[in-house]
Amino acid sequence: MTMKTLLATTLAAFVVVGSAMAQSGGVAVLDIDQVARDLGVEENVRVELLTMQNNLNAELQKTQASLQNQMVGVEKAAGENPSEEQRRQIVATNQQLNSEFNRLKSQAQQSLAQERVRLINEFRIQLEPIALEAARAKGLDVVLMKVTPPVFTYSNEVDITADTTKAAIDAGMKIDPPAAPAQATPATPAEGEGASEEKGKAKE
Repeated sequence: MTMKTLLATTLAAFVVVGSAMAQSGGVAVLDIDQVARDLGVEENVRVELLTMQNNLNAELQKTQASLQNQMVGVEKAAGENPSEEQRRQIVATNQQLNSEFNRLKSQAQQSLAQERVRLINEFRIQLEPIALEAARAKGLDVVLMKVTPPVFTYSNEVDITADTTKAAIDAGMKIDPPAAPAQATPATPAEGEGASEEKGKAKE
């Protein structure tokens, strides 16, 4: 998912309403994606999420190794010529361990998605009063974003993107470009040598 889509999805309801004392009650337009890029927020969110993803993958790889060791233990206990019952146990254990791994993987993906939403909402909350102030400076008291569904047309005089960006920079919201972490290798479900007939079924 791109940052633009992410901002559009998470912040689609970004509307700031001023007091009834506003002069004209007009509507301002804000390109929040551009503001996020200019402030370095877009890149910072990308790097933070990538770092978190790498950490989660590292934990999953440790879990994978542990589950594989359990699978190997079951196979060794069955010996080179396992009985039919032992074969069934090997297959069942393989399925159970893969199910547990996939549950943990899904949990990690959910944590990553929640962190994405948190970071974007944090940015929105910080930007709201700044955008409202930029709108009020033009005699406007409502701020709409240039996202899907897009604003059909508007006068450049009501575009507060540049003013909001400048005010946000003055407020200390600009972020220096972070160093991107190395890409981690995704973990895969646990497998056992003796459960070859079930490997295709147990994998994602």
